[in-house]
Amino acid sequence: MTEPLAGRPLLQIRGLHKHFKEIEVLKGVDLTVHEREVVSIIGSSGSGKTTLLRCVNLLEEFDGGEIVLDGESIGYRVRRGRRHRLPDRLLSRQRAMTGMVFQNFNLFPHLTALRNVMLGLTKVRRMQRDEARVLAQTWLGRVGLAQRMESYPSQLSGGQQQRVAIARALAMNPKLVLLDEVTSALDPELVQEVLATVKSLADEGATLLIVTHEMGFARQVSHRVVFMDKGQIAEQGAPAEIFERPASARLAEFLGSARR
Repeated sequence: MTEPLAGRPLLQIRGLHKHFKEIEVLKGVDLTVHEREVVSIIGSSGSGKTTLLRCVNLLEEFDGGEIVLDGESIGYRVRRGRRHRLPDRLLSRQRAMTGMVFQNFNLFPHLTALRNVMLGLTKVRRMQRDEARVLAQTWLGRVGLAQRMESYPSQLSGGQQQRVAIARALAMNPKLVLLDEVTSALDPELVQEVLATVKSLADEGATLLIVTHEMGFARQVSHRVVFMDKGQIAEQGAPAEIFERPASARLAEFLGSARR
């Protein structure tokens, strides 16, 4: 992918630590994502990729370090040398700064595609229903589902459901979009339609942080690829550098196993 337009740092992760009981899952992660940049995170299962995204979206608490999004410290404030979790009201506002798309769609089965997209607009953004409907229709059209707006999730293919989930996230106008293995629950023939949708968002200048096991897609869509290993960022660089000239034996081993 071509170089992104020069943008200011939008997301800054500094010294991030996360434990699950005795297991340290994130071990001092530092990462910066700039506006309009597409960054893909690759690595073996258990390397901390999804946990990192969930910390950015405040779905997981983190034990140390700092996450700054659009100049605002996320999740915590430090007072008198101690970290304090922010009140739920502030956490909800901060969480709305990001849009997260999950691997298992997470659609409400009793709502149509249109109502699934409208829900956050009316409940979180406090939009009037007519305004929310127009915006939801616009985004469903942009992901190629203009003819399926009144369909329920059970009437949609997995790829279509994932595109509804993408429309739902983007309709909220987040500053940063997080995508967590958005093709892993799909049959192979449905993967390409979702990847094409994500690529179109990248081409339009969205800021994306993507966890993926699709190496070809990461190479095609990303400005930068980050390789995580054992809770740390082991390497990062332009796709050509990561995939053609891995600096470490560990990355070369991982890429070799991913090709098999």
